[in-house]
Amino acid sequence: MPLPLIAILRGGYTGESVISMQSARTMMEALDTTRFQGLYVTVGRETWTCERADGTDIAFDRALFTADDGQGHTRFAAALIAIHGTPGEDGKLQGYLDMLGVPYQTGGVLPMAITMSKFSTTGLLRQMGFNVARSLLLRERTADTERRVLADVGLPCFVKPDGSGSSLGISKVKTAEELAAALDKAFAEDSSVMCEAFVKGRELTCGVIRLNGVVRALPVCEIRTSSEFFDYHAKYHAADTQELIPAPLPDEVTRTVQQRSEAIYTALKCDGMVRVDHFWATTDDRTGDVVTIEVNTTPGFSPASIFPKMLNVSGIGVPAAINGLVAAMLQR
Repeated sequence: MPLPLIAILRGGYTGESVISMQSARTMMEALDTTRFQGLYVTVGRETWTCERADGTDIAFDRALFTADDGQGHTRFAAALIAIHGTPGEDGKLQGYLDMLGVPYQTGGVLPMAITMSKFSTTGLLRQMGFNVARSLLLRERTADTERRVLADVGLPCFVKPDGSGSSLGISKVKTAEELAAALDKAFAEDSSVMCEAFVKGRELTCGVIRLNGVVRALPVCEIRTSSEFFDYHAKYHAADTQELIPAPLPDEVTRTVQQRSEAIYTALKCDGMVRVDHFWATTDDRTGDVVTIEVNTTPGFSPASIFPKMLNVSGIGVPAAINGLVAAMLQR
């Protein structure tokens, strides 16, 4: 009997496509080949292509989401989405797969579309009672923009493209003179820009996964970097970046971060693997607060990424996580 055909979707339309290719490879290498047959599906703006793990091209029909592995065209039984940014993290691929009746490991269309926007995510979390930083959304530049940012958010602050990942286009602004260049950089990445108040403290992140129907927080990671913040260079190239797993924290703080991350995962109707970023505040007026900054619904899964490291430290491991997610999809 032929093995279920599993698509590992990679690529996408953003600068994160390089990381996506690495994430997809990690998933492919973890897939149990005695239970599943994995094929890469590379998503581009103009064309989609399909290939085996060894690079052999496979005939592919995007309209039907089928591939011909030598025995005629077969519909993919499930899809692992490894695309960071659009169209894998904003609900577009999820809608396509929903219409075809193909299960996938991420949240559905609405949760993915909402969480793609940093401002929408933190705004919704604020309404739900979670502790988040003060922020402002900009959709255009006007003569009044910089004054509004200084008045509503203050300095220092972060200026972020609202829908980008991997810290692309983000700047930490410490003086009013730096604000214009930071806005230019962010608007070059996205038509909407979020300005967020700086939270002084220790940078923490916590993975959450649903396995066997149970939502489980992974060990907390503390990020230490000599950069101004955990930017693209610090994430993927800096030699002195430290990712401490488990984070050296008081037990109470660890529990708070894990419980908060699980609660956010559930409240936002997430699924699969999600990473929730926080700061443990150390300023005089907020000491001890855990402030949530961001929710990553398709976190990096390359060998350099934090999520696989958290899985390994937790004792779950990457293969058990990936094969568990696939098995759950096939039961839907």
